[in-house]
Amino acid sequence: MLSLSRYFLGSFSIFSILFYCQIPHASYYPSRGDLYYDGRFYMDSYFLWDTSGPWSVSDPGYEHDLNVRDKNFFTSTCITATNLPDGYDDCPTAGILDPNGPVFSFGSFDAKKINSGSVYFGAWQFSSHGSATTSPFILMGQENENRCFGIPTIWCMFSTQTKQLITGWNMNWGGYPTVLVWN
Repeated sequence: MLSLSRYFLGSFSIFSILFYCQIPHASYYPSRGDLYYDGRFYMDSYFLWDTSGPWSVSDPGYEHDLNVRDKNFFTSTCITATNLPDGYDDCPTAGILDPNGPVFSFGSFDAKKINSGSVYFGAWQFSSHGSATTSPFILMGQENENRCFGIPTIWCMFSTQTKQLITGWNMNWGGYPTVLVWN
């Protein structure tokens, strides 16, 4: 049986991200990146901006959102880790005010500190699986703003604009490790 590791798949996708030729653009969402899923409890993403911004608010944040459409796929929250500047774990808010399935996220309280051309990373670790064997998902990049007078708390970060980065795919429980790339 062929086993593809994150190291192999990640090396391929990072190579694709960094060396794919395209016209640079400025944006509130990453220019290119990947999403790796191990087929069970772990996902991660590498991504970068050609030029970060412009931002639509004076005190912008950024959020990398994973919308798992079937609420019975992952039945608990998760924990995340990221190297985004002033990074945060937004998993405690998943499923609260998410009408189209839980949104599991990590982000940056200060998007102005995101450096163009730097490779950023974030990972999700889930702890339990529900009855659904497959679920559609959407990976989104989101500019947000703090509506609590600058106090850095996940409960005060609200969306200002959102871009779908990966859509039209399903997560399959017990499936093969998979990497999807966007640019």
